[in-house]
This record gives sequence, C-alpha cells and structure tokens, in this order.
Amino acid sequence: MAMSAQPDVPRVLYLGPFAVMADRFAVAPLLIPIAVSFHVSLAAVSGVASLYYLAYGLMPPAYGVLADRFGRVRVIRGALVGTAVADVLSVLSPNLTALLVARFITGGLACGVMPATLVYLADRFPFTVRQQAITNVLVFVALGTAAGTLGAGLIAHVLSWRVFFLIPAAIAIAVAIALRRVPESLVTRSNQNPLRQVAGVFRHGWALFLLAVAVLVGAVMFGFVTYLAPALEANGQSPAIAGLVVASYGLSVLICTIAFRYVARRMPAALILAAGAAMLLIGYLVAAATQNVPAILIASVLAGGAYAFMQSTFQTWATDVVPEARATAASLFATAIFGGAALATSGVAGLASAHRFANLFTIAAIVTLPVLIIGALGRWRYPGSDAIDDAPRGSQIG
Repeated sequence: MAMSAQPDVPRVLYLGPFAVMADRFAVAPLLIPIAVSFHVSLAAVSGVASLYYLAYGLMPPAYGVLADRFGRVRVIRGALVGTAVADVLSVLSPNLTALLVARFITGGLACGVMPATLVYLADRFPFTVRQQAITNVLVFVALGTAAGTLGAGLIAHVLSWRVFFLIPAAIAIAVAIALRRVPESLVTRSNQNPLRQVAGVFRHGWALFLLAVAVLVGAVMFGFVTYLAPALEANGQSPAIAGLVVASYGLSVLICTIAFRYVARRMPAALILAAGAAMLLIGYLVAAATQNVPAILIASVLAGGAYAFMQSTFQTWATDVVPEARATAASLFATAIFGGAALATSGVAGLASAHRFANLFTIAAIVTLPVLIIGALGRWRYPGSDAIDDAPRGSQIG
C-alpha cells in the first residue's frame, strides 16, 4: 500500500480514543463510591474494573478480523455506538450484579476503538515515522484519561457515580456520527477464514514474543494502576481528592507525549521503552513505601510518563509484526494487554480490600522488572517489517 509521508488524518478520529479513555479511567476513583452505594466490599466492586478489562481483552480479535475484512472506520463507529448504549446500562444498573454485567459489555464494545484507530494510522504512515504519528492519538488519550479520573471523582463527590457515565456515552455517539465523513484506509479487504487469519499471526516468532510480553505490560500499565486512587481513599481521602491526584496521570501523559515528539527523533525505540518501564518501576516503589498524597501523586505522574514512552512503543511495534494482517495482530495484542490487566486487577483485589497496598504495589514493581529487561532487549533486536518480509515466514526471534 502506498503511503504519503505526511497523510492528512481527520482530527475527529482521535476523539474516539478520548471517549473510551474517559470511560475506562473513570472506574478507579468510582470504586469506593460504588461500594458505598451498593453496601458491598471493595473486593467485590473491583470486578467492575477487572471484568471490564477481561472483556476488553477477549473481544479485540473479533474486531481485528472485522477491520481487516470490512474496514477500520466501520469498526470504530460500531464500537462507539455500542459503548454509548452500554454506558447508559451502567447508569441504570439497580445493583452490583447488573453493573458488573454492564461494565463487562462496555469493555467488550469499547475495545474495538483504540486498536482500529492505531491500525488506521498504520495504514497511512510507514513504520519509520509511525510512532510519532501515534503520539497524536496519545494526546487525546491523555486528555481522556485526565477527564475520566478528575471528572469522575468530582461528579461522584458532588452528584453521584452514575452521572459520569452519561458523558462518555454522549461523546461516543457524537463521534460515531461525525466519522461518517472519514475516508476508509483499508485498500485490500481480507477474504481469509478468520481462524486461519488468527493462526497466521501465531506463526510469526516476533508476534508470539510480543503477545507474551504484552500480558505483563497490561498488568503493570493498566491493572495495578487501578488501585492508586483506592489507596488514597482507603487512607481517608475523598473521591474528589483521589480523582484529582490520579488525574495527574493524564496530565503527565499529555506533557510526556509532547516531550516524546522530541525524544523519538533522537533516541532508539528500545531505550525509550526502557525509560518508560523504569519510570513505572520507580513509581510503584514509591507507592509501596507509603500511600499518602505526595507518594501517590509521584506514582501517578511516573505511570503517566511510562504510558507515553512505553505503551506508544509497544503499540507501534504491534502494528508492524504481521503487516499482512495488521488489524488482527494489533487486536490480539490488545487482548494480551487487557487480559494481563484483568488478571492483575482481580489477583490483588484481596490485598486492596484488606488495605495492604504496600504489598500490592511491591508486587507491581516486581512484575514491572521483566518488562523493563525483556521488553527493551526484544525491541532492540527487532529488525522491522522490511527485514521480516525478507526472512522465511515462520522465522523466530533473532
């Protein structure tokens, strides 16, 4: 596919990830208000996050196959409409069980937006400049993250946790309508059997490596981070204060994304990935030491910086390992990421319920270490799709 060096990408495309991120990151400051509302434990309510992540991880392969067959924009629009409907179901949930089901459905629908958006950009930008293009998405990811964490905390404190979900629902519907005018990026539609399409991804050694590492990335980048706000609330802070502190994550993503545009032109991707993982490791160690406002603020800022540096590198990598089935590969990557997030969120829920946040964040730091070492070494050795195309299809790493 011929690609322009500087293709014109409609800005409305970036608002889909904004709405999804606002919806996703709203959960952290809402966990304790939801627990109080339904008179249940924090461990029980943690399912609101872990089930969302589980569904977010299970469904992307289906969207990837659909995006390779019917187009990226169609998938994004359908996912946004579904997300809006599921958010309304969250608002109307009469009990925790209904809310768990609603959030599971939301995750299963929202997961079609971000991977398809990244694949749209991958269709338009060559690999050598793609990571800088993806940083434009991260700006809106940062804004959505900040809007979700800050807005949810304030609205839960002033009104009710239910009210917030109406906001991303309205944005999602508006964006879905606006995307009618966005041209499709898919030129050659896949007619391959979906199972063979997925199996084809697993025949690539680098794809297998990346998917395995992605499980750990999801755990440390999205799973354990969920408990930063509850750690503050467990120490007596209000949801509004917790949301305000954790909103620094989004601000950090925004600032570091701007800085990334400068750094990406001067540093190799492996070093950028290592820097992001190192920031996350330090943040978890600080949060493990104490869970007061300054410590959680530092951890949140460092986690946001890690997202801008580390996650963008992994996302760009995922769009390149199997270029002939780009959407399917990127969607399997999302499955691995949010499967890891769901495992981490549910796996330490008991520690969170017992307010043993020092132990929780220590575990997070330990899991981050192999991401730093293995991830950076793997990215350093990865040759890029041009080199892979010259090798046998089943070739292994290195």
